[in-house]
Amino acid sequence: MEIIPKPTRSEIKKNWLPLYSGELACGLFGISDDYVDSYLSLDEKFMSNKESTFFVRASGDSMLPDIKNDDILVVDRSLPVLDQSILAVFFNGNPLCKQIHIKSNKKILHSFNSKYIDIIVTEDDELEVFGVIIGLVRDFV
Repeated sequence: MEIIPKPTRSEIKKNWLPLYSGELACGLFGISDDYVDSYLSLDEKFMSNKESTFFVRASGDSMLPDIKNDDILVVDRSLPVLDQSILAVFFNGNPLCKQIHIKSNKKILHSFNSKYIDIIVTEDDELEVFGVIIGLVRDFV
């Protein structure tokens, strides 16, 4: 992600949005250009490699509370799979979002929701990784 210092109006790129300084209290206050700390681009944050990034909609409750049904997941195919990465995978023909735990030669697909048991990947299983989840978009309305 690229965060740039406050540019002049003519330097602001088309898809760059203001990043206001400070934290957002849950009260009312006036937001104005005086509070703009810098600018950032959601394209830059989530698409460092645009050709390898895609979106997919989450379904189900196995990744609650962090990933909810209908969240839009941002997936990057160019990133390496590391222990505890959250992945978009095909597991035995089923599309899944799971966290992977890698211990020695053992791979475990983990759900955040404790009502689901871990899946231990065996030699007989088919596991195809589509990419690493790098973010999500959630509607609040």
